[in-house]
Amino acid sequence: MRSMRAATTGAGRLLAITLAVAGGSFAATGTRVAAATGTRVAPATGTPVAGAVTPPALRPVTLPRDQGAHPAYQVEWWYTAGTLSDHSGRRYFWFATAWAGRGVVLAKLNIVDLRADRIVLSREYVSPDTLRGGQTTMGASGFTLRWRAGGRWGRWSVDAPVPGAGRLRLSLTPVTGYVLEGPHGIVREGPGATSAYYSAPRLAATGTLTLRGRSRRVSGQGWFDHQWGNFLADRASWHWNWFACQFRDGSDLMLYQFITPAGRPTGAQSGTFVAADGAVSHPRRYTVTPLAPVIHPTGASGAYPLRWRLRVPSAGVYITLDARARHQFIANRYIPGFWEGAAAITSGRPGGCIVESTRETASIF
Repeated sequence: MRSMRAATTGAGRLLAITLAVAGGSFAATGTRVAAATGTRVAPATGTPVAGAVTPPALRPVTLPRDQGAHPAYQVEWWYTAGTLSDHSGRRYFWFATAWAGRGVVLAKLNIVDLRADRIVLSREYVSPDTLRGGQTTMGASGFTLRWRAGGRWGRWSVDAPVPGAGRLRLSLTPVTGYVLEGPHGIVREGPGATSAYYSAPRLAATGTLTLRGRSRRVSGQGWFDHQWGNFLADRASWHWNWFACQFRDGSDLMLYQFITPAGRPTGAQSGTFVAADGAVSHPRRYTVTPLAPVIHPTGASGAYPLRWRLRVPSAGVYITLDARARHQFIANRYIPGFWEGAAAITSGRPGGCIVESTRETASIF
């Protein structure tokens, strides 16, 4: 187990794609902890939506208590994504996430065949529902994301059927524990809002992928986030770039930067580097450079780079990323589209990354 140390909030991008209002200026520290560890500080207060009942103040994140739902807050999501391989070595990128808020539970499945460079399974799920406090099974129209206690940090699972097309079933086990993003798991969500936020930067993934009636065993590595809070009114943080890199030497890098709709950095950025021995540093000064080529996906209003250069001098990280497939933009019906995809490190420290970028604008909550 990696030692418990301070850590910067890494996944500054927040998957409030469903709201198109996530993100903002983030606090600079978090904590890597075992599931049973919690800490206490004075709670931070979120910004309520005008005319709505004022939600309660956020409490410091305590695990495993906070693995479940928090329906008193305006919005919440559980995010999983990563890369899978079958027995033949064919590789897939999966994204499976559930959001909850305002009487709606919504989920999305997207699977990209990286060799064929195409989306092979995709579906949105939506159900009118309000989750119970502490509920650890989140479902919408057949999609299920669940946490169960057991072992050191518990286990997550995903079951996402797509009638007539296929199904993804995964068991997801944290390998290095969790990171509380921000002081005791509380981060800034813009000028006046806050959220609670923690991550599992490395998941061991095993399961079954069914496509066109044929099932195959798959395994790989993924990433998990869980976030909730009161920040629906913050329009200053609708667009961002986010990078989650898992290096072969066991270290992890998480960077985020907020951008304008045209893709220009706003200056709000931060990140976390966790060395292979568990030592944590807080890079603030780094550069994120989009490189050609750029793709204009069908149905998207924005342009999305397929190549990036990341330079993090304090961590000794100088890498170039190339999208592992061109067709990783996720178009949706109920929520705004976004780029969510696997990237290969083609120069620098060996490993792989997830890249998320959103320049679309819409909201259902």
